[in-house]
Amino acid sequence: MNNETLDILMYKYRIPYYVIHKHVIPYTYLPQSKILLHNIRNYKQDINLIEDIYLTQYNEFIMLVDLLGFYNYYMNTKNINERLHALLKRHIMLKNKDVIELNQIMISCIKPSMRKRSVKLIWGLMMPDERNIFINDYILNAMTI
Repeated sequence: MNNETLDILMYKYRIPYYVIHKHVIPYTYLPQSKILLHNIRNYKQDINLIEDIYLTQYNEFIMLVDLLGFYNYYMNTKNINERLHALLKRHIMLKNKDVIELNQIMISCIKPSMRKRSVKLIWGLMMPDERNIFINDYILNAMTI
């Protein structure tokens, strides 16, 4: 970690030097697991693919509706099933929320200003095999029809 980054962390964010030296810097030198690195590469490649397809042929609302439809969540029923509930529980901030709070969050994700962010949130919570199933079902099968 260079001195400029260290100064920014210490002075702008007021993080003590001890915390940076004993907790942040050692973490930066640890190698990441192959599974995590594969998941990051898969996320980046697949989100670019679906954005290219959906944003050129459709729009971000249809992309969000398809993602939620993949988990059997529909705007008119607003019923969170077990698959969607398990997906949302993967997020650290949503882990301890009940179904009513999760339903309010899902309603707010439909707002026009939140759609793209919601797509990336859901896409990031999905595992690589779930992303592949979505791409096969919603993109590749739609192209063959």
